[in-house]
Amino acid sequence: MLLIKPEEFSVNDSMFEIQVHGTRDFPFQGYMNEDRTLQGEGWHWHKEAEFLLVLEGNIRCGSNGEQYVLEKGEGIFINCGALHMAGTHSGDCRGRSVSFVFSPKFISGEERGLLYQKYVKPMAEDPDFKGCVLRLETDWQKEVLECLKQVYIFCKEEKWDSELMVRNALSRAWVILARQEKPDSGIYAEKASDTKYEQRVKKILKYIEVHYGDYITIEDMARQVNISRTECFRCFQKITGQTPLEYLTFYRLSQAAYKLHNTDSSITEICISSGFSQPSYFGKKFREYYGVSPLKYRKQRINQGK
Repeated sequence: MLLIKPEEFSVNDSMFEIQVHGTRDFPFQGYMNEDRTLQGEGWHWHKEAEFLLVLEGNIRCGSNGEQYVLEKGEGIFINCGALHMAGTHSGDCRGRSVSFVFSPKFISGEERGLLYQKYVKPMAEDPDFKGCVLRLETDWQKEVLECLKQVYIFCKEEKWDSELMVRNALSRAWVILARQEKPDSGIYAEKASDTKYEQRVKKILKYIEVHYGDYITIEDMARQVNISRTECFRCFQKITGQTPLEYLTFYRLSQAAYKLHNTDSSITEICISSGFSQPSYFGKKFREYYGVSPLKYRKQRINQGK
């Protein structure tokens, strides 16, 4: 199927997403990102490129230290290998989106060919170009968004020629973006140190994923990459736009939401296993993030599943 709901989020020890997107013969997959909770949802990266289009409401995305709220009809491009957070529901951001994750070779064919060398390689292999926000106010960005709408339609229709039509529309979106020498709303690494920061953050993110249920300090995180407490704050906020503790709280809450939806554990048990020592504090932070109490959230998810 060209369009599916995402499975459980899965990454390896460097926050590299290990899920296979599409197949070897057709390295493309569309994902419907509805109001859902995925275990491990947050910052990650993958070797494929990704376009995301907002269908309803608004959502929050981020890359290279910047975070953006995208409205209906807007989108974002995430380049290959870029650490990013795409489509996270938080606070007043509640929306529905579709993601298209694909190997650049899906557009061009083999890496030694003319199409890859001329149209794909300059953008896909640019370590400084992390992605581009796509707004409706800019003509060329609006044209890219129209292409993404076509990809969405072709994926839903599942006709005899859908695979070819998806490739054609996605190729059009790619070339419009690649044509821009310095795309407006582009997300760039400002200097070489950004790459070093990103590698550090990937290790810290993995540590949080493994130990989120334990008592964690900034010093514990900094120790994973042999840096000071101050440097830990600096590099983490530079790449994610959040402090390490802000992200730790987000990650713990996302795990708690997953457990509320997918287990029969009590709310107190979920509170403790997700790294919160006080149920009252857990309830307060959960309401701030999801807009409802943990109990109401569980009831809503149960009713949605009926």
